Amino acid sequence: MSEATTYRGREQMDAVKAKAAQAEAAATSRRTNALTSIEIEEAREKAAERKDLRAQAAKTKKQEEKTKRREKAALARKARNERLAAAIGQPLPWVMTVVITSIAFAFPGQFSAVVGLGVVWVLALMVPVFIEGATWAMAWLRKWAVANNKPAKLYTIMTWLFASVAAGLNAWHHLDQPQLAVVFAASSLFGVAVWEIYMHSQQHAAGGRDAAEIKLALQRRFRHPRVSRRASWLRTATIPAMNESDAWNIAWRQIRGTEPGLTKRTLKRHNRLAGKIAEHAEKACEPRLSASLDLFAAPLEPVREVGPAQAWAIDPQAIERILTDPALAARTARAEASAKAIDSASGNAAETLAQGSQEPRTRTAKPQVTPNNPPAARGREKGDQDGSAKQARAARTLAAETARAATPEQAEAAKRTAREWVLEQLRAGREVHWKDVQRYFEKEVPELQQRMVRGETWCRTRIKEAEAEHGGDKPLQLVG
Repeated sequence: MSEATTYRGREQMDAVKAKAAQAEAAATSRRTNALTSIEIEEAREKAAERKDLRAQAAKTKKQEEKTKRREKAALARKARNERLAAAIGQPLPWVMTVVITSIAFAFPGQFSAVVGLGVVWVLALMVPVFIEGATWAMAWLRKWAVANNKPAKLYTIMTWLFASVAAGLNAWHHLDQPQLAVVFAASSLFGVAVWEIYMHSQQHAAGGRDAAEIKLALQRRFRHPRVSRRASWLRTATIPAMNESDAWNIAWRQIRGTEPGLTKRTLKRHNRLAGKIAEHAEKACEPRLSASLDLFAAPLEPVREVGPAQAWAIDPQAIERILTDPALAARTARAEASAKAIDSASGNAAETLAQGSQEPRTRTAKPQVTPNNPPAARGREKGDQDGSAKQARAARTLAAETARAATPEQAEAAKRTAREWVLEQLRAGREVHWKDVQRYFEKEVPELQQRMVRGETWCRTRIKEAEAEHGGDKPLQLVG
């Protein structure tokens, strides 16, 4: 009983183990199948992803190629448009259009003219070919000469010669119809005329001159023809060729006798006007300018005013400009001669005044004395009077020049010195003439920097101020 039970128990246990093993195998199979399905699914997904990526890459590449083709086409179109715009913007295509039209219009007339003479049409066809061909061959040779900076006059002459032959042939063929003859003759010349204008512009462009320089050169040639011809002659007379500006300056001096910019008429007008305003210039202490273009420049300002807390300053450049004036030496010599003439002429008068000045001044009436006023500019006589007037004017001009270079402090000190000296003479009972003041400042004044030739107006003004002060009226003083 026990053995049978044990045997059955074992069978049951084996059956349970078999079921467990079968269940485990089934689970393992399911697990394996599940893993396999997952792997297959993942593989499928990866394959699909790779396929999508390949498709996307192909699409992107296709789009890039399409974009490149579009960009290339756009660049080609832009380059073509730029070339077209450049061609249209240049004058040569339009000039060639006119030239080709002119040839096409004139060609049949020349051919008909030769055929009308009984020439075979093959030979007649060659006549307009070599006539028009020779014309435009010479025109193209001129273009080459201008581009390479070569002489082109011969090519120009031959171009017009062949064009005239073509025009004459066209006009002769249509003599029975004058209007038509003129039209056909003009057709042979019109293209050449347009080409000449184009080459004229190219010649200026090759020369490197702008419109202003070309206009100025033409104005020089029309307004100064003699000087222009002389300058051209000078440039051809020297090896190597003289500079254009130097040749013009030398030619102006040879033709006009003056520096460039001045003529005989200009100098005459200046001298006439300067003579009229000489007296006004003397009163204003303005020197008479030399004959140069500086006549029309801005006035010199050797003395400039600065702030109230600063001192007066002298412009050294203006002083140097005055001293280096080429006419200053001549004016100085004339002024020295004038001063000597003044001294010699007024020597006896000075002695007489010195003797008379020792007498005491009284309030009694004195006999009428002829005033020593200078004659009017229009009433001066010729001869010695004219010479003395010129010397006096030169002296006054030199005085004005020296006074102009002084600072206001120096000018005021000179005025004060003159008034004090005149007051001393008046208090001593002496009469003072303006020439006495001039001689005092020329030779006797203690301050060396004040020794200069003073003008008549300046001396008379100082005498009036001193007389007013001596009589009790204080002169007006400028307060800075």
